[in-house]
Amino acid sequence: MSGCGDDDRLALDLLIRGFQVSRIIRLVADLEIADRIAPETSMSIAALARESGVLAAPLLRAVRAGAAFGIFRLDQNGNVAHTPRSLLLRADAPQSLSHSARFWTTPGSWRAWEFLDVALHDRVPHEAAWGTDRFSYLRDHPAEGRLFDAFMAHFPDNRHNAVADSYDFSGTGLVVDVGGGNGETLRRIIARHPGLRGILFDRADVIAAVPPAMLAEGRMTTQAGSFFEKLPSGADCYMLVRVLHDWPDEAALRILQSCRAATPEGSRLLIVEALMPVDPSLGRQTEYLIDMQMMAMFGRARERTEAEYGGLLAEAGFELTKVMPTASPVSILEAAPS
Repeated sequence: MSGCGDDDRLALDLLIRGFQVSRIIRLVADLEIADRIAPETSMSIAALARESGVLAAPLLRAVRAGAAFGIFRLDQNGNVAHTPRSLLLRADAPQSLSHSARFWTTPGSWRAWEFLDVALHDRVPHEAAWGTDRFSYLRDHPAEGRLFDAFMAHFPDNRHNAVADSYDFSGTGLVVDVGGGNGETLRRIIARHPGLRGILFDRADVIAAVPPAMLAEGRMTTQAGSFFEKLPSGADCYMLVRVLHDWPDEAALRILQSCRAATPEGSRLLIVEALMPVDPSLGRQTEYLIDMQMMAMFGRARERTEAEYGGLLAEAGFELTKVMPTASPVSILEAAPS
């Protein structure tokens, strides 16, 4: 066998053991180590351990392992300083990865991946692991549910700004953000368009966790409900931002049919999703990992191609009118009632 050099062997070995790296990163993120060290300074392991309420010796080992991957810099005296990668773990960093570091290895997700193989037999890994569906689990584990909301608001694809910057919302009076979490995309849009108002629509437990201070000084209102049943009617624009990929085709179609029932003539539906190229070498690695996350959480839920979204829209009574790439990995698919 040719072509198997030491570099490829090491690279593959590190990929195989990637779960170990993920768990180390979550450990230091949970302890807020990056936030405790000011960007241009250093702290001793002893001080970090004291502030974190943990033992210094095992913390040293965790930080040392992270430093081997360029996350923190550790000198021979046990002083820890930042690298560009560890700065991204600070909560105040632009496009911070702090929430990502904590979310991906939360118990709900972590254990579901242990059961990934059942998806190959038309079962749902999350349900095999936990005996319940993903969204019921998040409702029943509110700490993870709120971390999920924060993670979605700080998702590293920068889609919130990308949507607000890429689509022309001028002349739009009312936008309904369907399944919008804590409303980050809607807030970015409202901030750019003074005359626009918004309705944030999501499950009751999600809506209840959104504080009034996050409602754009009253320009956003909230409404709890199920997007499988009934949506607020009569808006100028409806948005589904990274929602449909959570569902298999039959459920995604039901969501779109609910949107169609609420959508008056002349209004628009915006679907914000990553569009999967047929050739994986042309796509982003992160999007294929998200596709596998959908399989782990929901079984047959998945990322889709432009043609597949177009087919779902047509079946629900919409016409796909425009596809707009953004500065983010996501695209905006604009549809109108047909």
